[in-house]
Amino acid sequence: MEETTAAFNGVPAAEIRAQLDLILRSRAFIQSHRIRRFLQFVVEESLLGQPHRLKEYLIGLEVFDRREAFDPRVDSIVRVEARRLRYKLEEYYRSEGREDIVRIVLRKGSYIPMFEYRGAAGGASPVSPRRSIEIGLFSLINATSETGAAAEEIQRRLAHVLIKEGCFQVVMLRSQSLAPGSETASNAISGNAADYLIEGSLELQEHGFRLLLQLQQSADGSYIWSETTDGRLEDLSSIDHLAQRLVRDLAASSREAVVARRQSDRKESCDAYLQGRYHWKLATPDSIRNSIAFFSKAVETDPNYAAAWAALSEALLVSSVFGLLPPSDSDTRMKEAAVRAIALNPSLPEAHVALGAVLSLLDWDWAAGEEELQKGIHLDITGPIGHLAYGIQLACRGAKNAAVAQVERALEADPASLFPNFVLGWIYGVCRRFDEAIVQHMLVSRLAPDYGLPHLGLGMAHAGKGQFNDAIAHLTNASHMKCGSLLHGQMGYCYGMAGRRDEAQREIGILKARSESKYVSPMSFASIYAGLGQDQEALAYLERAVQARDTSLPMYLLSNEFDNLRNHPRFVELRGRIGLLQAELAEGVA
Repeated sequence: MEETTAAFNGVPAAEIRAQLDLILRSRAFIQSHRIRRFLQFVVEESLLGQPHRLKEYLIGLEVFDRREAFDPRVDSIVRVEARRLRYKLEEYYRSEGREDIVRIVLRKGSYIPMFEYRGAAGGASPVSPRRSIEIGLFSLINATSETGAAAEEIQRRLAHVLIKEGCFQVVMLRSQSLAPGSETASNAISGNAADYLIEGSLELQEHGFRLLLQLQQSADGSYIWSETTDGRLEDLSSIDHLAQRLVRDLAASSREAVVARRQSDRKESCDAYLQGRYHWKLATPDSIRNSIAFFSKAVETDPNYAAAWAALSEALLVSSVFGLLPPSDSDTRMKEAAVRAIALNPSLPEAHVALGAVLSLLDWDWAAGEEELQKGIHLDITGPIGHLAYGIQLACRGAKNAAVAQVERALEADPASLFPNFVLGWIYGVCRRFDEAIVQHMLVSRLAPDYGLPHLGLGMAHAGKGQFNDAIAHLTNASHMKCGSLLHGQMGYCYGMAGRRDEAQREIGILKARSESKYVSPMSFASIYAGLGQDQEALAYLERAVQARDTSLPMYLLSNEFDNLRNHPRFVELRGRIGLLQAELAEGVA
């Protein structure tokens, strides 16, 4: 088949092949045989004009030697390796390939590679180079036989400025030809889901043309920019000025996002915030709880520090989910902190994410929570925190495949982050993809051998497979984590399911003794009684969790230990009381 590069910003095939060869022979790729094969396959198929073949199923067969029974919904090998490939490409262009003229980019959400010339050497653009724009077909008004060619030339001028001055990845729809007298062109959307879509209308006038351009944000379909310009077909300089204005306006919005993350002017507050972030990044239950003290100090010394208020809300919520704080100590504070952050800085993505998580897991207002989470994502489309929180919310609402996709997007932004990697393994578990959960938790364990959460995840995954002795062994390895109630609940459930009833009863005794001086989540008791087959007792503790507004409840209800109760009328009624029956999503809707 004849090679084509028409859809890839005009980079010649020979240059793309030369660049591919450089990458495959680089230190970053030379030992990664599967990743090399993946990259070579997607590039070659694109050069042959066959991007339509770059689907998850076919890649699984052709690259990863899966059989015809391969089901991408069950086996995530292609998505996992695509994430590794994106990370490897970024690593290459940061090091060996930093002076390369041609870039090969595998954009998030697509297996079709993008080819582009690099911007001016050393020229840092104010607009994120990861963002992509699709230039759609224009509606043509008063069209003549020459209008289609003029529209394509305008598209090329727009693409030139956006690539050169904005460092965007640009995709163009090129079939603009219309018969004379036609009024509009179909504005079909290409198979690539770009971050933005440029739409417009081109009106031929007696002495020139008028072009209307509108920029649509693909994530929610909202129009965020609109301008017009007049010009003559023999002089398209007005198109250059219009495109430059678009780049400047988007750069201004990027600067607003940077301002939203500004540090406090007070050194004491800034230092406390940074110490809190350090403890947060350690990502253990105990360190997350410790971060609360530092974030609290940051807002005490600077009450206008929006980022610290958002971080405080987030730390309070996660500590509550792990059962480290009683609802009476955390519920009001976490919501007030999120609301305060938004009031201080409505452009702060983390503030909307924090409020969205609180509305979901504390207030059980799933629609309002989703709205806030999506606001946070739209304010920072490449940031990991919004995608992570939204993935957890989607899992609670039953959209488990969509939840996996959101957490994978979070990891594309921060592949080595421990907590999102753990969350991905947990979501695999609630999807009943236990083998993938075990692989994921083992990966996290290798990344950080002293990190306790993977052992908790491994215990839960092995329990899901009915391997209760293995589960108990992993939970024992996680015992150094200071979240004893959670571990005792999981351990007691496994003892009960393994027929070791005396040991399960012992765990109940430990929790009851602990509850005399500390908060113990009713969910821990519910788990053990479910393992013992005492359904009425388990349901009674689930109802206590509802009364306490336990933030762990929506996530806990996904666990396999409650599978035998799912059709029980009291269980169904309980899910209705926390809004999950009304908030459930069909797969593919989110």
